[in-house]
Amino acid sequence: MDQSRRWPLNVADVLRSMADAVMTIDPAMKITSMNAAAEALFMITEAEALGKSWSEVVGNEISFATGPFEEVRERGESAVNFNVPLGPQAGRRVPVSICTSPLKNALGERIGVIVSIRDISHVLRLVGELERSEAEIARKEKKLQTLLQRRERLGDIICRSSKMQEIFDLVQVVAKSAVTVLIQGESGTGKELMASTIHALGHRADRPLIKVSCAALPESLLESELFGHVRGAFTGAIKDKPGRFELADKGTIFLDDVGEMSLSIQVKLLRVLQEREFERVGGTRTIRVDVRVIAASNRDLQKAVQEGRFREDLFYRLNVIPILVPPLRERKEDIPLTVSSILERVIAQAQCKPMKVSPEAMNLLIHYDWPGNVRELENALEFALVRRAGYTLFPESLPPWIGRGDPEARSLREPLRAVMAKREREEIVSKLEQCQGKVSVVARALGLGRATLWRKMKSYQIPKR
Repeated sequence: MDQSRRWPLNVADVLRSMADAVMTIDPAMKITSMNAAAEALFMITEAEALGKSWSEVVGNEISFATGPFEEVRERGESAVNFNVPLGPQAGRRVPVSICTSPLKNALGERIGVIVSIRDISHVLRLVGELERSEAEIARKEKKLQTLLQRRERLGDIICRSSKMQEIFDLVQVVAKSAVTVLIQGESGTGKELMASTIHALGHRADRPLIKVSCAALPESLLESELFGHVRGAFTGAIKDKPGRFELADKGTIFLDDVGEMSLSIQVKLLRVLQEREFERVGGTRTIRVDVRVIAASNRDLQKAVQEGRFREDLFYRLNVIPILVPPLRERKEDIPLTVSSILERVIAQAQCKPMKVSPEAMNLLIHYDWPGNVRELENALEFALVRRAGYTLFPESLPPWIGRGDPEARSLREPLRAVMAKREREEIVSKLEQCQGKVSVVARALGLGRATLWRKMKSYQIPKR
């Protein structure tokens, strides 16, 4: 057999061995050949298909999708159609890709079209799996982002520092129990906010949270506030009055500045912690309560115990779960987040347009030591909002004691704070004289809470008139 006879047979063998379905079509759209893969795909033998029209064998749906091959026949350009549905004429619906190219003879003349059809169901399946994987990854990323956002906020507490993250973990565990908690930290670190968060996350959240500032009241009033009194117990006791412990029954009582209690009140508080019972001032009836106790102090109570200013047995009763809130200077990475939160709240209250902090001003806020912690930061931002120019806070808007990076200005921080404290004391004394010592009237005049004014009077050693 010569070379010319062997060559077409080799091509036929190649086509017969291909996994893709291959068919040839003449200019009249009649099938002139097809390989074994095409026979299997269309469930028809080559002998049966020869001479039949293309659309009759492959079905109208796939025929219309690929067109009558005008571009291939007239222009001699190949065309590819991806993801074409192979209709039910073949007994099933299979996605295929179709490649059509001109069929030429030995002289280069176009004598028809050659069609290659590939089953791409496995490709689409892989694509679908990939899309599902990407969707799952996106969902997990979104969930992780949500968790990270939640991690930065616990109740109304916002932070991202490692020290506060540890406290977050502890608070979430402690909140589910009813054990006594002692929160210690410098003034302005957010101890009251921490106590509110513990209460809100616990099973007593739907019950009252009663707050008592132990530093704001003199000893005689504090005992009556805590335990209540009966009519006639003292001058002015014209009727029975329940104490804060009674009001907090089934809920939580928060004892702020517990280190300021006198030793006599400490003894009575110890009994409540041990027995969960007490008598009203001037009364004889024993009252039992179910109340969770959260105490707070900006003093080192262990040191106070050593100095004899705080009972050791009471300290251990309170210090079941100790939480030490770090000062702002030890968690400076929390400052930008805290600034944003404070501005958002203050701006909402003032109903003004959103504000932003310039990088220079933020740098000063981060590098300042904040002896007054979050409370001082909030006051500084309110100060800056009053002095702002436009809707951006610049260094010149900040209070002068922040320093603006000037070493000489930084050295003035303490004297400036002392001057401001002196002026505040003078203003309180002046208002007390004007209002004849009426604390409630003075508090309203100064825009302070009554308990806050009592605390300031005690801090500045201003006697009650």
